[in-house]
Amino acid sequence: MIICAGESLIDMVSFVGETEYTPHVGGSILNTSITLGRLGAESFYCGAISNDSYGELIEERLKHSKVKKDFIVKTNRPTTLAYADVVDGIAQYTFVDEHSAGRMLDKQSLKPFIESLKKTKALLVGGISLQAEPCGTSWQWLIEKVSGNCLIYFDANIRPDFIEDKAKYIERFNQLTSKVDIIKISEEDYQYLYGMQDFKEVSNEWLKKGVKLVILTLGSKGSKAIFDNGKEVFVKANKVSVVDTISAGDSFNGGFLFSLDTQGLLSREKLDTMNKLMLQRTLTFANQVASFTVTKKGANPPWIYEILDS
Repeated sequence: MIICAGESLIDMVSFVGETEYTPHVGGSILNTSITLGRLGAESFYCGAISNDSYGELIEERLKHSKVKKDFIVKTNRPTTLAYADVVDGIAQYTFVDEHSAGRMLDKQSLKPFIESLKKTKALLVGGISLQAEPCGTSWQWLIEKVSGNCLIYFDANIRPDFIEDKAKYIERFNQLTSKVDIIKISEEDYQYLYGMQDFKEVSNEWLKKGVKLVILTLGSKGSKAIFDNGKEVFVKANKVSVVDTISAGDSFNGGFLFSLDTQGLLSREKLDTMNKLMLQRTLTFANQVASFTVTKKGANPPWIYEILDS
């Protein structure tokens, strides 16, 4: 059982030359749950979903993608909308999120899930859920409650529009580095948080705090993992024709967790047994899943048969 805990939303996508926005189900955490469901993992989504028509679209996508909904909080608050203008494959976002279902999620709504989350194989957290308030405080509380009981995968996935106080968010990020087992961060995320600080030095500090694995994604160049006191593995990205990069990182997360699971590595203890070959295999599969996703419009990760046939 893999639980993805955080935001869901609707991407309103428009490409250059298009005069209208087309709705696509999205949200970094939700996208990863869908990726996992389509790959064949026992995938669960945990988060708030609105009772509005967009919320219905989100629930339909979860059902279609074989994602279980045991940890959903239903609310009459509106669904977050992300207007995505795609230029040369890259989406520029404008968010409509005030008083939304996800943003106003509180600790009391999450409290009934704590014991079940402690027993899961892996918990994915991150994204805008930990950047916006008041929900960011609620999700941080949840992570602190379950830390040490299950494998926690933290995807930074920075969206500066949601970070009202950068210093406070960096403080939260640093606190979380002693609570999670895997940190995944992109070059852009890292530069936003740490500027010109040496990545190797910073990532080694995370490892000293108890993080078992650090993943740095490098866009079209590929990705690398750092583990076991500084050992590194790098894998090049697949060359594909990019339609848009929406959900590329989310799909990568799903592929990475799925590959760990199929290798029997999806636990805090098993991560300590990783070697370079295992990590190379995992990064390669995650890159493959992400590469497939960017060839389609919006957040539309592949089914396992599409990966096996490619």
